[in-house]
Amino acid sequence: MLKLKSNYLALFLALFLPATLALGEDDFLSEEELFEEDLGERIEVKDPLEPVNRVIFKFNDFVYAKVGRPVANAYDYILPDSAQKGASNFFHNLKYPVRLVGNVLQGKGKGALVETGRFAVNTTVGIFGVLDLASEVEGLEKPPTEDIGQVLGAWGVSEGPYLVIPFLGPSNLRDLTGHVGDRCVNPLQEPFTVLDDWEWRLAYSVGDTVVALPELLDTYDQMKGSAIDPYSSLKNGYTQYRQAEIEK
Repeated sequence: MLKLKSNYLALFLALFLPATLALGEDDFLSEEELFEEDLGERIEVKDPLEPVNRVIFKFNDFVYAKVGRPVANAYDYILPDSAQKGASNFFHNLKYPVRLVGNVLQGKGKGALVETGRFAVNTTVGIFGVLDLASEVEGLEKPPTEDIGQVLGAWGVSEGPYLVIPFLGPSNLRDLTGHVGDRCVNPLQEPFTVLDDWEWRLAYSVGDTVVALPELLDTYDQMKGSAIDPYSSLKNGYTQYRQAEIEK
């Protein structure tokens, strides 16, 4: 019975894939990007589903506080900073295929080469990506993270309506489609996974999620404490951030 409950908890946590869908560990929204909405040009965000989105936002807020935060606190308490950094590096390294395809589809040959070089160095000398030794090599410094959602934006695909996805958080129709594309090119995730056992697939999803939670929820909590309307603040911050990433 205990094992069954643990499996259900792990499956539940696996749904907490980072709200930014395709964001890497260095791509979380900064406090300035989230809160200083009056800096720079204000943008109009299409939000025809706002009543539904706000309900889901409140649901996510409850889940983050009651499940996500205790898990993040336990992870932060158990592992020292150096171990957390190594875990973050490890999962970032595993997402190399997504970043490679994102660069190639945008015609960013240099970015694709740098990502490939970084993957080779970090996977071998860096002990499967735990150590980011590639950043110490001239010419292999970490480039901006690319994903399929950015590819669609670079191709001129409209962002569509703003969406709040249960457990996942802020998105839009284009980024949700991009998220599906990210999974398709990631060999460790379904539908085209090389991991035959569901236990390994679940372990990967849960591990990736838990590693990302502390920083993600810290940013989220700062937003809640600073904004009069957290929903609107996050909506505008997320949209501006994604637009800036596409324009790079």
